[in-house]
Amino acid sequence: MSRLLWHFNAQSFIQLACFFIIAAACLWYYYRMTPRTKASDPYGLFHLSLNTRPGEDVPKTEWLNMGYWRDTNIFPDACQALALKLIQTAQCKEQGKVLGITSIALHHERSLERVKRIDPLGTTVSLHVGDAVHRETNNHTTHPLSSSSPTRFDTILALDCAYHFKTREAFLTQSFERLEGDGRIALADICFATAPPMTWKARIIRGLLKLMPKENAISIDEYEACLKRIGFVDVIVEDISTDVFPGFVGFLRQRGLGWWIFGTILYSYYMAGARFVLASGSRPK
Repeated sequence: MSRLLWHFNAQSFIQLACFFIIAAACLWYYYRMTPRTKASDPYGLFHLSLNTRPGEDVPKTEWLNMGYWRDTNIFPDACQALALKLIQTAQCKEQGKVLGITSIALHHERSLERVKRIDPLGTTVSLHVGDAVHRETNNHTTHPLSSSSPTRFDTILALDCAYHFKTREAFLTQSFERLEGDGRIALADICFATAPPMTWKARIIRGLLKLMPKENAISIDEYEACLKRIGFVDVIVEDISTDVFPGFVGFLRQRGLGWWIFGTILYSYYMAGARFVLASGSRPK
């Protein structure tokens, strides 16, 4: 019995040590490769290398999402496919007012530059930088989700980002108030198959990746219930994980050791119950 117990403990120790080594390497590489304008920025410009196609010195696109990989193995094409699928889910209207927002100043600056270089075809483009959730203490009177804002939207889109928000439910509640009657919100988002993972590995992964606040770690059923509780109707939460996680991870694993480590950790999150969903709902007329 003591020999069996020692074998179990030794095996567990080896597994734990290997896990910590891989996780630490992933975290080190992630922070080393990601330039930031502020310590709180979760992303920098590392995504530019992912957008570079063979033969390109400078990428023509600057996508940064996990992608929809059903019919492609090329990162920018997969990212565009996910964006188009989100737009389709949102049922965007012609001549509608669409809200998009980023909290990352560097991305806001680059977006401004890109908008200036294109012909907007008569479309008015206003770019906002700030927390996606309006907070009265911030005194951001121009925040598009402020209760004092005169603007209402036909569509609100959140592409691969809402799981970061503090909190997602606050964002959904504020969005509901700023939608026109029959307006729709659509999110490409991460939640969990059932209850949030409770294993020690899953807890460590969540802590290292800083993927989401604990309040956002809800199940698919809880996500749907949250939308309905806020007041949304025609609620749909579609699990598209099999067309997102495997393709994205497979792509990352071909990009060198650092990305291979990051992809492996991300895939373990998927195996622990993380699910990529398209969630949507409408404000009643």
